[in-house]
Amino acid sequence: MDSSQFWLIVSIALYMVVMLGIGVWTSRKIHDTHDYILAGKRLGWWLSIGTIFATWFGAETCMGSSRTAYEKGILGVIADPFGAALCLILAGLFFAKFLHDKNYKTLVDYFDQRFGRWAAGLLSVLYIPVYVGWVGAQLLAFGIILNSVTGIEPMTAIIISTAVVIVYTYMGGMWAVSVTDLVQMLILIAGFLVLFPILYFEVGGFGAMRAQLPPEMFHFWPHQGSTLDWLMYLQAWMLVGLGSLPGQDLFQRLMSPRSAHVAKWSSVIAGVLYVVIGLFPVLMGMMGRIALPTVGRSESILIDLARAYLPLPLIALMLGALLSAIMSTVSAALLAPASIIGHNIIPFFYPRISESAKLQWCKSGIWIIGVISFFVAIYFQNVYTLCTQSWGILLVGVAAPLIFGVFWKKTNTAGALAGAVAGTVSWIVLALALSDDYPTHLFGFAISCVTLVVVTLLTSFFPRSHSAQAKIG
Repeated sequence: MDSSQFWLIVSIALYMVVMLGIGVWTSRKIHDTHDYILAGKRLGWWLSIGTIFATWFGAETCMGSSRTAYEKGILGVIADPFGAALCLILAGLFFAKFLHDKNYKTLVDYFDQRFGRWAAGLLSVLYIPVYVGWVGAQLLAFGIILNSVTGIEPMTAIIISTAVVIVYTYMGGMWAVSVTDLVQMLILIAGFLVLFPILYFEVGGFGAMRAQLPPEMFHFWPHQGSTLDWLMYLQAWMLVGLGSLPGQDLFQRLMSPRSAHVAKWSSVIAGVLYVVIGLFPVLMGMMGRIALPTVGRSESILIDLARAYLPLPLIALMLGALLSAIMSTVSAALLAPASIIGHNIIPFFYPRISESAKLQWCKSGIWIIGVISFFVAIYFQNVYTLCTQSWGILLVGVAAPLIFGVFWKKTNTAGALAGAVAGTVSWIVLALALSDDYPTHLFGFAISCVTLVVVTLLTSFFPRSHSAQAKIG
């Protein structure tokens, strides 16, 4: 091990200690599930914006988008950052106030109130594979970074990252996640602001980029594309743009601010900030084709660029930025399903469970999801694909019941359940029957919406249970 690797490892170790320290400090604020899941609904502007922004700005946005932009250009990264930013803006403008004014702790609580206990139980199950895949993608990226920079074996790196994030999320819940998200957002922005100008001048600016890269690398929509190309383009926008609206991690960040006004505009501001900052790894990935033409296709293109053009202290800063993005997303993705496990799934089977037992199950859920995700990370090798496939489950199974449930008062339990099942099953069948060149997620979402509407209208002629007629507002 040379001296540069030694100091990078020391920097990483110090960073981990700080994150664990935040977990210990914030654990003092945890008294019940309200504190653990929603930070007591006391977040101000800075923490709200920081934690909403950091929700998805992780491995996929940094490592996955830079690699995909290196290979395919702008059209390859529509889902993230553009679709993700759209989702945050839509959530702020159309969902934040409605949800924040309710006394929900998880989005499954909304489904329970709107469609009944059994519908909520079915929908809650769909969340688990979503977040397992998402956490697995972040852990995979963590291993890639540490292996590329320090020489640590990917397996060891994944074990380290899993342990650290599990511990501080377990201890501090939403309070720990919110504080670390703000710190990590600031480190991330600082790292990008250092590397981007250096690369920009190295390649000769945007004019030189356009002259040296194929024109299609800069296309924002399909030029002379077929109908299938446009459908794939629409799917890319919708995967996160609509598919992540029912995300429990986003819901927690809309519920945790101290007021509906703060929740609404923090989400909108975070959405704008997301697309602006998200363009940095995209553009740097494209610059990598010029600055490092021999690298080839690599998830570690940002690390390769940092090592080629930055001195050791700035490499450490850039490494910290990438680790910050990943760890903030991992903590969010761990807390979301753990909250559903402790607050919804376990009480579904044990309705008389105590509040303290719910809190303990929320904490235990952190370990359950973390361990399963660890094994997922071992077997998957493409961060971007793993993330988008995970998001797709929400789009085909949960998005329609949420959107129609909020905006169409006639939506009933039968329609919501039928839409969720039809969308999920049809997506699985189509994904097995068709190649990746077909928009199977888009088809699944369309089938989910149509089924929900048709079944709702057909069953509206029959008496419904009181829970199915629950009012929205």
